[in-house]
Amino acid sequence: MTRPTSEMVDKEIKALTARLSVLQRREDDFARVVEDMVRLQNSIRAEREASSSQLTELESQKQPVNWLPSELLTEIFLIRAEDESADLAVGLPYNPAPVLISHVCRKWRELALATWRLWSFISYRTPRWKARPLFVFLERSGNSPIIFNFIASPASPSSNQDIPALEEEERTTSERIIDALKPQSHRVRSFTFECGFAKSMEEVLKAISQPYRQFYKLESLDLALSTLDPTFEGTHLLTYDALSVGSPGDEAGVLKHLRLQQMPLIVVPSYLVRTIRTLELSYPPKKSQSTRRHHFALKMSHLIQLLRHAPQLHELSMIGVTPVWDVVAKVSMDGQLSQSTIEPRHPKVVSSFELPQLTRLEWKCAYHRDIFPFMSLVVLPELERWDLLVAQCPAKRYDVTQFRGNHIHDQDSFIRAEPLSTVLTLHALKELNFSCQNEESLGYSLRQFIFPSLTKLDITFVGQHLRKEAALPSLSRLESIFRDPRLPLLTHLTISNFDIMAVHGRTMLGYMPNLLSLTLGACTGVDVVLDALAEAYGIAKRPGVYPRSCGVRVCPRLEELMLWNCIDFDFKMLWSTVYTRSVALDDDSEPDHDIFEAEAIASAVLGRTIRPLKKIRNTRSQQCGDTGPHAASGSSKSTLIPIEEALRPSRITCVQIEDCPQISEHEALSLERRGTVVMYR
Repeated sequence: MTRPTSEMVDKEIKALTARLSVLQRREDDFARVVEDMVRLQNSIRAEREASSSQLTELESQKQPVNWLPSELLTEIFLIRAEDESADLAVGLPYNPAPVLISHVCRKWRELALATWRLWSFISYRTPRWKARPLFVFLERSGNSPIIFNFIASPASPSSNQDIPALEEEERTTSERIIDALKPQSHRVRSFTFECGFAKSMEEVLKAISQPYRQFYKLESLDLALSTLDPTFEGTHLLTYDALSVGSPGDEAGVLKHLRLQQMPLIVVPSYLVRTIRTLELSYPPKKSQSTRRHHFALKMSHLIQLLRHAPQLHELSMIGVTPVWDVVAKVSMDGQLSQSTIEPRHPKVVSSFELPQLTRLEWKCAYHRDIFPFMSLVVLPELERWDLLVAQCPAKRYDVTQFRGNHIHDQDSFIRAEPLSTVLTLHALKELNFSCQNEESLGYSLRQFIFPSLTKLDITFVGQHLRKEAALPSLSRLESIFRDPRLPLLTHLTISNFDIMAVHGRTMLGYMPNLLSLTLGACTGVDVVLDALAEAYGIAKRPGVYPRSCGVRVCPRLEELMLWNCIDFDFKMLWSTVYTRSVALDDDSEPDHDIFEAEAIASAVLGRTIRPLKKIRNTRSQQCGDTGPHAASGSSKSTLIPIEEALRPSRITCVQIEDCPQISEHEALSLERRGTVVMYR
């Protein structure tokens, strides 16, 4: 084979070089084309994504919720996150509301993550420890104030569950929760801790009672034991007195609300109690009234000690508070204490004290023997509203220490001490809501009180499930309920679930000359009340004038009548009541003003001339009457109705009828012809 010459090799190299140059140019051209295509593809993709996003945005505009601005959406989110009433949160170590909101759409997620307050509502509803959800919420809440709720399930395990293991698990979880919150304790504003075992609560009390006061900005504190009659074995809660910790000169906290459920009353430190405005004490009734070892027994001395440390208290709510009376009132007898203070078991001698700012008192499931002794010990000069539910006393007493009350004449009483006074006057009280499980407790509970300024009265019977008879209990005479039955300032009266006897109805209304609103609910004897309201003052007989009935005898200012679930009255009686209190006007004539002159009608009714009495000037002794809390005198205002008001009663402007099947809607609406607004349901 002939070897190629150098000229031939150079020629081939030159040809291949030229070919490679052409191929490189073509490759570069293709690369530019591909790059342009990729760029075009990316541009088309971006345009498609923008169009798709715009389409989604336009589609979302069809939903009215997306019309709301972000600020309003944030407020709605906060309301939803704060409400934990839904069952969705049960058993979860976090508040599900912010999580669900952040998973709805991209806009809502961005808005949720940017709102620190949304993650500050921290909920932990399981006794098992799970750290990640708690720390995520603490991180996302930023620097916003924290509202923390720990609610463990009630400790009612089945037979195959280990009680000590559950107790230890809950205690460990409580301890770790407190450790996680300590670095953020300055941000905690509200703290709710509800557990089933007392050992878990001990960890919380240790934290809030620290000398350095880590939770010094706490505004609301709720401590509750969910187990009925829990045991405190293995804890120091029954003997620990946190109210005595610290001197009166220490700086007070900012706590405004305190709630204790089945907790000893003296476990909260004094620096927190001194500033509370609302106090709620809850103790569900026990199956047995006897006190067992390592179980809590509410003592009156502890209740008094707690209230003495709360001078700024505005509202007090006591549910199921039936304390053991381990105190006696300090009564002076010739400069010495009463001999009743020297009793077995060494009761404590206490004096009355004042809560100057308390305006509302709620006491549910109280025993009637506890009411007057407690109210005698606590002076309430500004009390305006009193909600009282009197429970039926247990028929059997299990322990001598459970005898209630402070009654010198009661031989069954454990402590027979001199009462502070026989009568207590609540000068500022304007609204009284009284409920009872036994009709006899009406007189037992209120006979030692006088209410000179009462404007609203609600009397309800709630013990129908305890009665053997199917009929409603009879409402006692007002003279048997109150020491002074005269209620000259009363404007609103509500009676529910009572039988109003024929003799008592008219007499009761006669003590209420300024009554504006009357409500009768699920009562019998309503016809008696309507008959009293329809009774005319008399019949005027004048020469040349047709004899006619005029005026009313009771409640001339009544304007509103509400009847619900009352079935023993007919429409005729209701019509008569409305008609009697309306001025009869002809369609085409004006009323004869001379007929409506008060003195003329009174003279015609009584058959003699009526002259007005001279006004009596108040004496100095009347002006300087006793206004103390134990003043025995009642109101100086008379319950007599002036003739002018009796003869010119106010028109009943509103009648509400609900669940009264004997009254048809057509009949009820016919009252509107008398100028009355009718609401029929």
